Amino acid sequence: MHPGLSSTKKQQCGFVKTYLVAYNVASWAGWFAILLKALSELYQSQGNWTHVFDATWPLLQIVQTCALFEVFHSLIGWVRAPFMTTLMQVLSRLLLVWGVNYLFPQIHTHGSYTTMIIAWCIAELVRYSFYAFNLVTGSVPFAISWARYNFFLVLYPLGVGSELMMIYQSLPFADKVHPFYVYFLVGSALTYVPGKEKGRLSGD
Repeated sequence: MHPGLSSTKKQQCGFVKTYLVAYNVASWAGWFAILLKALSELYQSQGNWTHVFDATWPLLQIVQTCALFEVFHSLIGWVRAPFMTTLMQVLSRLLLVWGVNYLFPQIHTHGSYTTMIIAWCIAELVRYSFYAFNLVTGSVPFAISWARYNFFLVLYPLGVGSELMMIYQSLPFADKVHPFYVYFLVGSALTYVPGKEKGRLSGD
């Protein structure tokens, strides 16, 4: 290989690594801030979850939508995650954010929003920590590695159960938008449920 081409390739790899580290750290910080807002609201309200949406939504809509970058990362080969798996996981989250919670404010005070957010936050804090450590040091602390491969035992039923409850709560209001939207929500739930949160935690 020509020395100039080798140098250019190394520079490109260095840029990609630096970018991915920055992306993972920024994403971790975003989810950490969301979790703090949720827990702070629960603490101040003595466990009342009715205003957790108001406390977390402004940041949640930004942080979760930015996960679309991960689809791009997979598409161009910057990460090993399968493209279709990444696409389906991100779209399923965006469905809950924009296709359910954004459209139907009537469901915001339901407790399933709070449990969903907590499950999402913990899953993403573990996942982005794992990626960041792996990129920077080439190794991951045991606690983070253990959490990545074991937390799904709790986060999977908590997260998916909460998401299904959110969709269920939205169905009467979705029917007023259009009856076919009800079928879309139910069909979407059936397609994204299997292995979803487990995949986000334990997949590449």
